[in-house]
Amino acid sequence: MQDTEIQDRLRSIRAVVFSVSGVLHNNQDIIGTTTEGQPFNGLLRSHYDGQGVSLLRAIGVQVCFVSVDPILETDPIARMIERWNVGLPSSLIWPLVRLIGGVVGKDQIKPVADWCTSREIFIGECAVMGHDLVQVPLMQAAASIGALLVAPAQAEEVVKKMSHLVTARPGGNGALRDFANMVIEARGIDPTTLPTR
Repeated sequence: MQDTEIQDRLRSIRAVVFSVSGVLHNNQDIIGTTTEGQPFNGLLRSHYDGQGVSLLRAIGVQVCFVSVDPILETDPIARMIERWNVGLPSSLIWPLVRLIGGVVGKDQIKPVADWCTSREIFIGECAVMGHDLVQVPLMQAAASIGALLVAPAQAEEVVKKMSHLVTARPGGNGALRDFANMVIEARGIDPTTLPTR
């Protein structure tokens, strides 16, 4: 894909599908116990990426995250997305962030397609950002109908090779924000004029 076509895609995408692991967080779990002896499982993520989600939503781009892990209400990712979706000032009417969990490989395709349909978005109007083999079937299916493929800096080579863009920063450390910045820059938007959260 030529650079001019990539810029056209960045200007026209209506939705982005991000992998949770390796994109939103750095694909490493923090496992331990609390001071009360209860099991603890945490993830590292960058607040730059959270701001990237806000910037995409501020310009009307729909955001969806896909996880191979089943999502429980107590899951830190579920709680974070719930915070993003509630408590917005009444002056902000942003699209809700969607979280799809418990789907692996080709099983990610149908729920993502259903989400796009529910938003009246053709999957070819999306960007998909993944980092490893588990996202390849979704990325291939999306690319076959015109979606833009993106990989974070630390993605596996096979994913980087199939992607149209590779971010400068790794997943969990600014990759999502890098992509949001690309979208905003391609559209000629001054990010300082956008509402933040």
